[in-house]
Amino acid sequence: MSSENDKQEVRVTDIRMPFGSMVVFMVKWAIASIPALIILFVLGALLWSGVVGFFASHTRPSPQVSSSPAPVVGESPSEPSHDNSEQSAYLSKLLVNKISVGKSELGDTGVWGEIKNTGDRTLKKVEITIYCLGSDRKPVFEKTYHAVLVTEMSFGDSNLPLKPGYSRQFGVKMDDAPSEWTKKVDVKVTSVEFQ
Repeated sequence: MSSENDKQEVRVTDIRMPFGSMVVFMVKWAIASIPALIILFVLGALLWSGVVGFFASHTRPSPQVSSSPAPVVGESPSEPSHDNSEQSAYLSKLLVNKISVGKSELGDTGVWGEIKNTGDRTLKKVEITIYCLGSDRKPVFEKTYHAVLVTEMSFGDSNLPLKPGYSRQFGVKMDDAPSEWTKKVDVKVTSVEFQ
């Protein structure tokens, strides 16, 4: 019977192996590592796409607070003056629908909707303005957002142009809206650029 005191420590200081056996061992080891490398590559790609997707959905394109005056009740919100009347005329060919106000998965208040291009031109930029309405149905806050913005710096769905007949969903974080906002909104397309 052996006791704790009978155990001996063993240290390997060298392995003597014929060269041919060592080559066979290393080839087998390299072949066995291929599935592990494939698994690591797939996991890395999934992780990377998740990280990029997370940051893209939270930074693309960054909403900007507009400082233009709010429209008066009974008037439609004023649209910016354009040098090109063709672009101004095209605004009526963009339909904004499926508008909803709610909370995101992260608990942020936001406005979601969809823009449909009913015209015959492809658009590289579509700017919308979201008017947050108070209890008297007058705007108390507004935010502009590029639902479509094709640039060299953008990536993801927002970097694709909006083709004729196509729709694009949007979501805009509205946590900076004032407390008098009643969660009612008016969304208008305020600017476009043709591709």
